[in-house]
Amino acid sequence: MQNQQIQQSQERKASPNLNKEYVIFLVLPVICIILVPLQGLPYLCGRLNYHVGLVICMLYPAIGIFIICCLFAGIVRLLANWTKNTWKKKIIHVVEISIPIVFIVLSIALFFTPVESYLWPPGNAFTYGFRDRIRDKADIEAIRDWLKTLNKEDYDDYLPYNRLPESLKVLNPVGASLSADKNGNPLVSITWGAHGFHWGLKIGMEDMKIPASDLRHGYRGWLLVEPGVYVWDSYSNRW
Repeated sequence: MQNQQIQQSQERKASPNLNKEYVIFLVLPVICIILVPLQGLPYLCGRLNYHVGLVICMLYPAIGIFIICCLFAGIVRLLANWTKNTWKKKIIHVVEISIPIVFIVLSIALFFTPVESYLWPPGNAFTYGFRDRIRDKADIEAIRDWLKTLNKEDYDDYLPYNRLPESLKVLNPVGASLSADKNGNPLVSITWGAHGFHWGLKIGMEDMKIPASDLRHGYRGWLLVEPGVYVWDSYSNRW
């Protein structure tokens, strides 16, 4: 009876450590797979209107190092305690090793997978996230009603913030301009970004034509939001 109580006490003490190990070597690597090779992080950046290029510089190297550490740690944990561990624990260690390997394989495969735009694959996911953000936040009808009130004299390469309607101010643009599309109808262009990474939104009338992707000045691609409205993302190759 006393031995059983001692064993239960030891299991309770070991339980928090086991939970931490599961989080570090199982849960976090799975989250990393979702964020990086499955492009959850670039998509999230698009939804938050924060460019993936800036995030890559900060988080991707850290995630890569973490995955490699998990891989080697899993191998050491499996081999060092091979004779002591139960088969259940051995299987868990094998899964711990397998998840980083899946991460690495998917990351390599990502760069050989065809995408719908000419953007680097994470940029492609960013554009989809940004498109969904615009669909949720932009009042296209109100913006078009504003465009219909304008004359050619109102067109300007730079619109100050105080000239923007409330339907555009809620999007917190870095820059905005007014021009005419190929049909002569008003078109408002909104931009965000800096330091070689730029993305934006163009809103015109329903019959506005969407241009072809342009690679002359960098990686650029378009994504339709609805007829006459599209988002774009561009990474300048001059850097």
